[in-house]
Amino acid sequence: MSFVAIKLLKLGYSQAKKQKAKKDLQKYQDAGVYPPNYQPEQHPMSGYPAGATPGTTMHFESPPPPQSKGAKLTFMFFSALRFLQFVFGLTVIGLYGKDVHYDHTSKDTWNSKWVYALVTAFLATMTAAVHLILPFLMRKANGPRPALLLPQFLWEFVVTVLWLTLFGIFGKMYIGVHASSSSSSSKRDTTSTLGDASKINRMRHAVWIDIINLAFWIMTASWVLLRWVKSRRSAASEVGLLGGICQGQIGALMVSDRKGW
Repeated sequence: MSFVAIKLLKLGYSQAKKQKAKKDLQKYQDAGVYPPNYQPEQHPMSGYPAGATPGTTMHFESPPPPQSKGAKLTFMFFSALRFLQFVFGLTVIGLYGKDVHYDHTSKDTWNSKWVYALVTAFLATMTAAVHLILPFLMRKANGPRPALLLPQFLWEFVVTVLWLTLFGIFGKMYIGVHASSSSSSSKRDTTSTLGDASKINRMRHAVWIDIINLAFWIMTASWVLLRWVKSRRSAASEVGLLGGICQGQIGALMVSDRKGW
């Protein structure tokens, strides 16, 4: 009986000691400080995923490497360039869409050249908008994929050719052409074939907007091509490195086999 009584006394003493420690810790926590000689848990179980048990092998993803200053500046430059592509594409839609809208309201046949201009500007504007949103989506998907660079370049090349064709069509029609104020003017009277004075002036401005868009798309297409070539070279160097490692391991195995014989 004395043995049982001693065990009960020890159990009661340990429980009372734990309760006293909890009360003291609660007092310090209410005051916003930690008690002296307090050692918080270094690896709380709340930080582990659900279902983790002792002996489970945990794999944590390493954080992505920090982006260099040059890469940040390049990203900002081409983001601004995409924004300009978007704005100037909308400008072209407004300049050429005015004539298409007039033909539509007057129930005339739409001019195919003006429709081509609207289609080109629409495709370019939508592409620029996608590229403005794409970096944020790719950031959530652990970065862009090099396999998409070649299709991206091919599409950028198509848009560039569309802008080049558009500039060639309207540049031939309106560059160097001025609306004459009277039929006796020494300059060629083009109001009958190319429209009135306001339309000719607007189209002359539109031609220069076309060439600005062409320059923008040449820049972005060249940049995508350079990125694709760089990704191909890095992939080829990785394959060569892996091949060298494999050859070295095979050679080491052959030497060990010869020594074993």
